[in-house]
Amino acid sequence: MSKEFVYRWGIFPLWLLLTTTIFFRNPIPIDETRYLSVAWEMWLRGDFLVPYLNGHTYSHKPPLLFWLFESGWAIFGINEWWPRLVGPLCALLNLLLTRLLAAMLWPEQPRTALKAPWILAATLLWTLFASATMFDTLLTCCVLLSMLGLIEALKVNPLKGWGLFSLAIGLGLLTKGPVIFLHLLPTALLALIWAKPGYPINKSWFAFLGLALLAGCAIALAWALPAAAAGGKEYANAILWHQTADRTLGTKIHARPFPWYLYFLPLATFPWIAWPRLWQNLKRAGISGDLGLRFCLTWFLTSLLLFSLLPSKQLHYLLPILPAFALICARLLDRPQHQYGLSAELVPALLIGLTGLFLAALPRMPGLAKLNWVKQVEPYWGLSVTAIAVILAAFVLYTRRLSVYALSSAVVAAIFIGFIFFFQYVGLQYNLRPAAAMLKQFNDQQIPTAFVGDYQGQLHFLGRLTQPLEVIEREQTADWAGRHPNGYLIFLEKTKPRQAYYIQPHREYWLFFKTAAEALASGPA
Repeated sequence: MSKEFVYRWGIFPLWLLLTTTIFFRNPIPIDETRYLSVAWEMWLRGDFLVPYLNGHTYSHKPPLLFWLFESGWAIFGINEWWPRLVGPLCALLNLLLTRLLAAMLWPEQPRTALKAPWILAATLLWTLFASATMFDTLLTCCVLLSMLGLIEALKVNPLKGWGLFSLAIGLGLLTKGPVIFLHLLPTALLALIWAKPGYPINKSWFAFLGLALLAGCAIALAWALPAAAAGGKEYANAILWHQTADRTLGTKIHARPFPWYLYFLPLATFPWIAWPRLWQNLKRAGISGDLGLRFCLTWFLTSLLLFSLLPSKQLHYLLPILPAFALICARLLDRPQHQYGLSAELVPALLIGLTGLFLAALPRMPGLAKLNWVKQVEPYWGLSVTAIAVILAAFVLYTRRLSVYALSSAVVAAIFIGFIFFFQYVGLQYNLRPAAAMLKQFNDQQIPTAFVGDYQGQLHFLGRLTQPLEVIEREQTADWAGRHPNGYLIFLEKTKPRQAYYIQPHREYWLFFKTAAEALASGPA
């Protein structure tokens, strides 16, 4: 079996291994459960214009991801596996589009195109979110389509390229709103820097860019204007203004300092950032003569800078720029052969092994041992990761060289094992099915129930609830319990209650049901 065959086809079983992790865990609260519930409520209402959550319009996200969920339900019937498969399918498309973009950037370097998806598949941040039921892998597809459009417009067919760019803008707006512009516009506007001297940029480039922006916005407005009319004034204001202001200028939600992403970048780009060969090849890169490297560096650095300037920061916001990082690494690691010290080639295996030892020692770590899930961790998780590192090190010692496919396989295998062990240890902390089933039973029996505090739709899809759940403030607890003596109140608290009808851990909180009498007797906690 040739290396080319392994690189070309081996990425599919690697992706499949990551995808199977969805069958070892439940939908993770609160994000995955919320998005499933929004799609479920749209389906129940038969309203495919306006997303709803617990009876109220949901303006935080546009509907493309929800439409994908519902398209599968229309074919296969209501199920959980299809919407949870959408994220991994988008992840597979990420890998294939990254390969295609590499082939367009470096047509005379076919090995670069073969290596690029392997690198993306094992870039830690991307690997962790590849199977998630979230918007980020879908948005990454849109960003990759836009970059393919730019290169097509530059090198081959301007009309086709700008048409693809327009489509990517429209789909990106329907995926996560105007944040797509932060990913696309800097690279398109800075073509004067990365495209020269091989491809002079003139006024027509910017004219086409303007037309493409208008066409992309028109695609999104084809949904937004009817949705605004159907959803009411408050919803219209939210999607037509606040989406633009909040998503592009930032909000105070998840507010973090400017350098926050830099703190986590080494971890997000592990293991490639820790491979000495990458840094050695960077010294010989010849960036000024490589259009592809200039393009990818412009894309990666400008997006990272803009997202660092925004106050609202989450690690998964960086997912759409990771293909740029993977392309840079693939190009650097495809440089002509040089002699590399064996000790340098062993560094990634050593770091993976140390990570395994750290995981094995977690329950004895001061500060971490107090976390509920850490208390359940056994050494087998860490020892399994360490075993993978030992196998990788043995491979390097045997071949005298570390290969991209070997390192990628080791990282994906370690993450696969990590998912299995982690969700085995956390038990009910990430499994809301029992609570959702209990709430469904109460609803079917028409027993009054209310959620105290901020309800994020965690229980709606899991319980297949068909009616909104009443939500009350903490100070309304006694009044509600007095008016519904046979009812139940649902709480989510940091402190474990002394008495409750039903109780389970919920991440680092406690989710519990109290009868009206219990709530009146002891209060919410």
